[in-house]
Amino acid sequence: MPDSASINARFCSQCGQAVTVLDASFCKECGAPLAGTLWLSQEISWRPVTAFFLSLVPGLGQFYKGRRGAAIVWFFGVTFAYQASPPLGFLLHLICAGNAAFAGAIREEAVARSARANASRALPAAARRPQ
Repeated sequence: MPDSASINARFCSQCGQAVTVLDASFCKECGAPLAGTLWLSQEISWRPVTAFFLSLVPGLGQFYKGRRGAAIVWFFGVTFAYQASPPLGFLLHLICAGNAAFAGAIREEAVARSARANASRALPAAARRPQ
C-alpha cells in the first residue's frame, strides 16, 4: 500500500525537484516560488461555478447545493434589499452568489496554511520594530 506522501507529492515547476516540506513556499533547490495548493475541496458533490451562475436568481445556488433554508433566506433577503436600495441589493446579490459558489468548497487547511505563511512572513518585520 503506497504511503500518503507519495500520493500527494509536490514538485517544483522550475527544476522538478520533490518538495519535502509541507508548508514550503519556495523550492529549496532553485528558490523558485512554488505553486499554491488546491484551494477547492475535491470531496464536494456540486460544482462551484454552477452554483455561482444559478445564483443569478438569488438563493437558487444554495438550493442546488441542498441548503434549502439558506436558499429561502437569501431569496427574500436579496429581494428585500433590492426594494430598499438597488445598490445594496446588488451588493447583497454578489455576496449571495459568492456564498453559493465558495461556502463549503474552499479547503480550510489551504486557508490555514496560507494564513500561517503570511503570518510567518510578517513576523520578522514586527520583530524589528523598536519597543
